[in-house]
Amino acid sequence: APLILSLAFVVYSIPSLSLLQDVYGDGLFMEELSASFGGRTADLIIKMMPPVVTTETIQNQSQKPIIQFKLYDPSTKEGFKHVTYFITIDKDGKKLISDWFHDDKGDLKIEIKPSNTERITVYGEPDPILQAFTGREDNPVVATGPIFSEGGLYHFKVRIATIDYARSFLPDDQQPEYEGWLSVGAVENQQVSIDNNTKPIPVQIISYYDELKDFSFDPNTKEMQFTMPFDWNLTRLQDNKVMVHQEILLPKPSELVANSYIGTINGVDVTKDLVIDPTNSTKDVVHFMIPKPVVMQIAEQVNKSGQAKEGLMKFTFKPTI
Repeated sequence: APLILSLAFVVYSIPSLSLLQDVYGDGLFMEELSASFGGRTADLIIKMMPPVVTTETIQNQSQKPIIQFKLYDPSTKEGFKHVTYFITIDKDGKKLISDWFHDDKGDLKIEIKPSNTERITVYGEPDPILQAFTGREDNPVVATGPIFSEGGLYHFKVRIATIDYARSFLPDDQQPEYEGWLSVGAVENQQVSIDNNTKPIPVQIISYYDELKDFSFDPNTKEMQFTMPFDWNLTRLQDNKVMVHQEILLPKPSELVANSYIGTINGVDVTKDLVIDPTNSTKDVVHFMIPKPVVMQIAEQVNKSGQAKEGLMKFTFKPTI
């Protein structure tokens, strides 16, 4: 599996917001992928709209996200017409969608409507010749079912069967293929108490890589601890994109809010990679944003110490005294 993770970090100034934007560009809500066919180059955008989708907003049915697939010529920025897509979406090895889709303008949109059904069903206007689902601007293709019911990374494989002409298939060996990842945030809500005389403080953690577990809180040091499943295989990490991103939301005012915070992953200090979003007046949003070089450094230590076999990424987080 690829690596794009999510956690909260310490921010020192407004420029940190540009870092947040950069992280989104690395596969959380949008992938820009490139491939070639028959001497031509075609770039594919896979994009989640809105950019932040979580299990909580999905369960509340306050969001019906749209996934956009747009194929274009990178030299002219013009979109390709009459594009037929074969799209597979899976999570943790479980196939969720595997079907044919067509869009005359090459700009396919699939609306996600969560439901409690066992299976995911796709609805759209069927093309009788291509045997593909098609949609229109005011009536997109719809996928309904438990597609975004779990937080973490969703794996997309896209193969292009037609370009320019709807009834003229590209030869099998010239059909461009793309592979990307989008994230749905797994929301963890906790109540922590500093002492018996104060009201519990609500804390929310959003993980964009996998479900969190083993949350604990030390009222004396105000330190939170939690873990997340993680494969520390060095070869896997080297061969994939890696960005660890998680958000910790702390209400203001509260005894957990500070000017800066301290964070570790598996005992390694990552405080310099914490980013605080100062734009919210009611809460501090702290981001763990760990780039690939740092993840690799931690992985080397984890493998040397024997922790790798546990298959866990272990986080600590606390305000500075």
